[in-house]
Amino acid sequence: MSQRENDEGERDFRGVLGDTSDYVDLTLGAIEMVLPNGHYILEEDYRVSGEVWRVHKGDADPYPSNPHAHCVGGAKRFVGLTLHLGTAELYDGRKALGRFLSPHQFDRLIEMIRPKFPSITLPLPTA
Repeated sequence: MSQRENDEGERDFRGVLGDTSDYVDLTLGAIEMVLPNGHYILEEDYRVSGEVWRVHKGDADPYPSNPHAHCVGGAKRFVGLTLHLGTAELYDGRKALGRFLSPHQFDRLIEMIRPKFPSITLPLPTA
């Protein structure tokens, strides 16, 4: 797990938080979203450890992708969202939000997931 200091001088933790044979919990720091036009969505919500994403090896619901990530910790407005591991789009249930995890956070998340799922090509193909 890596640490860095944010603008407020607090420690920001990133990396694998939990790892079992069924799932992996990861954190990237505070979530950053991007609209389809490439503009970033800035919201005032600072958290030392950021959001925690859980990726199951075999999720009963393969939507929005198989596998996909669940936000299981962090800011309330993000907990419960799912992340398509091919497009980086965020979903609320089956509803696409038209918002995406920022490219650098998505790439970091994919890099942390790859060792756990060596038989799956990540990011997932989208075509």
